[in-house]
Parts: sequence; C-alpha cells; structure tokens
Amino acid sequence: MTRAEAEQVTDIIKGEAPALSPFLHSPVFHLETLKSRQLFKDSAGGPRYATPAFTMLRRPVSEAEAEGEASSPARLRFGFTVTKKIGGAVERNRIRRRLKAAVCSASPEFPDIRMDIVILARKEAMGIGFSALVRDIARSVAALGQRPAGRKPAITRNSTAKATKAGET
Repeated sequence: MTRAEAEQVTDIIKGEAPALSPFLHSPVFHLETLKSRQLFKDSAGGPRYATPAFTMLRRPVSEAEAEGEASSPARLRFGFTVTKKIGGAVERNRIRRRLKAAVCSASPEFPDIRMDIVILARKEAMGIGFSALVRDIARSVAALGQRPAGRKPAITRNSTAKATKAGET
C-alpha cells in the first residue's frame, strides 16, 4: 500500500472522506452463537423452515430474556448442529464454517426481531452454491420471523388412526 492510499484509508476512517465501499461504514454483523443445550432443545418446539441444505428452527425470545440481554447488540443468535451422520469431523467442521459464513453474508437482509435460530445442517450444504445458500438462509430467517411462535401438532399415522377409531365408536 502506498502512502497516498494509506492516507486515504485514514481519512475514510476519520469520516473526512467518502467511503470507497458502502460496507466500510455499515454496522458490522456480530454472529452470536447459542451455547447451552437447553436453548437448542427449546427451539425444537418452535416453527421450522426446511430447505435441501438445512432445516432452520426458531426459538422466540421472551420479553424478560430480552430485557436481561439489553447489553447484547445481537438481535439474532444462531446455533449450528451438524450430526455425525453427515460425515467425519473435517466434513462437519467445513459445513459448519460454510453455514456461518453464509449467515454473515445474509445478515443485511435479516428482520429486526429478537429470536434464537438453530440450523440443522444436511450433507447437501456442501453441494449447493454459496449464493444459493445465502439466499436460502435469508429467505428462511424472514419466513421464521413472520410465523407465529407455536408449532402445529404433528400429524402421525397413529394419531389419524386413533382419531378415526374414536369417530367410529
């Protein structure tokens, strides 16, 4: 970097010159991840959004929790789950890093809602293009932000059989 370029970057940082890129002055997305097992388990009861590369689960954050985390700038927190069924440690870590990078790339499109999101990865997360992965993540987060907090009860073969028998007697 030449001296002139260094001075230009210094002026941009000080705010004395226009930015070369619109991203230099935009807020930086801080990826905050879920740590406790209980938060992962709680998301299983919430709404879901499935794509070929992953399934996304939402855990709404209560008002009391939101007030307790007022110091945290993150409105969205993410958890990543990549099971051993997908492959060895190297492949699982590669998928996890790819998903994290896609979440950071899709962050400008996220809604302004406080919620926890768990991403259950599938093996296809390595096979699809990165731009398609970013698009799917942005679409999934937007869809989950609009869905109500509860989840419809699952209809299983046994529950329909029991309902039919109950109606016949």
